[in-house]
Amino acid sequence: MKPNNPIINHSILLIMNSKTTELFDKYLLGKMNPSEKDEFIKNLNADENFKKEFEEYKLLIESFNDYHQHADLKGKFNDWYESEYALVSRNNRKIWWTVSYVAASVALMVTLIGIWVYESVIKETKKQGNEITYLKKEIKQIQNQQNTLVRNIKKMQEKNYAPANSQSTGFLLAPKYILTTFHSIQNADSLFVENDHFARIQAKIIYLNKDLDVALLYAQGLNVVPDFYPYSGICDLGNKVYTLGFPTNQLVYNEGYISAVNGYNNDSAFYQITMSLNPGNSGGPLFNHNGQLVGMIVSKNIQMEGVAFALKSNMLYSLKDSLPADSVKNIWVKVFKPIKHKNTTVIKNKPYIFKISVYQKSI
Repeated sequence: MKPNNPIINHSILLIMNSKTTELFDKYLLGKMNPSEKDEFIKNLNADENFKKEFEEYKLLIESFNDYHQHADLKGKFNDWYESEYALVSRNNRKIWWTVSYVAASVALMVTLIGIWVYESVIKETKKQGNEITYLKKEIKQIQNQQNTLVRNIKKMQEKNYAPANSQSTGFLLAPKYILTTFHSIQNADSLFVENDHFARIQAKIIYLNKDLDVALLYAQGLNVVPDFYPYSGICDLGNKVYTLGFPTNQLVYNEGYISAVNGYNNDSAFYQITMSLNPGNSGGPLFNHNGQLVGMIVSKNIQMEGVAFALKSNMLYSLKDSLPADSVKNIWVKVFKPIKHKNTTVIKNKPYIFKISVYQKSI
């Protein structure tokens, strides 16, 4: 490994004994013989706490490029611990504890990111009994802060993309096929879809229906089956509904209810819903309380606060005969095939909701 001179924080080592870290090091460095390795893996699978400690230790080690500097600091910690233990023996077992609180600053550089951790002033206390429990909580907080720093660094290492001309929401109706609104992607030169579960990939338009404000996208990399299914019935007045969408760069949940069974100007293809929505929600799925797809968000009434409109799921099915290829039609029929609907939850549905970034050469 090439050193890049980070000063590695050793707060996690404070809650692990040296034998445990030596065992982890031996496994990570490939120094175990086959029987030792089998026994180590067996212990990982049998002991959740042991496995959690190992994963946290491994995450910390992998976040730095210089493993040897980590070993050096760990040795210094062991020397410190032995000296403190000797001091305890000489003072009739009076417990003296020290705490290091970590202040971290993160700098984004051209080719690498480093963490510089500065050790705060060591304070001696004469605390006993229940204050030892309090100290353990403090160490746990430091560990959580370290893990947060590592996650933030990984996010900073992700690619930065040029700002899109516009942003909307789409949802996976079937493997590789995403539904969204026509108006949100019209005149697009390129489209990209992404969420927290799937990396950013390019999508292409394969079908447009301006009258119903529908667009169907194809994304080769999204070969997964969504958990939710379209609802074959019609929602009633007052039914509770919710949507998931990207009015911002993170997935947002909104809930409301069916306030009219027909949409704007009494259009029977749409529901009128009462729900707080914002630009970017267009193209988002509308779910009933069982997590079944009942429609797609298309617009809002700017004259009436909290009033929006959603295309009904049975109207989505009616597009079957106008789809561009038999293969797509067959997928459509399969997706909308009447089945015994299973219930899903917000957590189960959210991996299949995507942010759509729209790029145009000229507007």
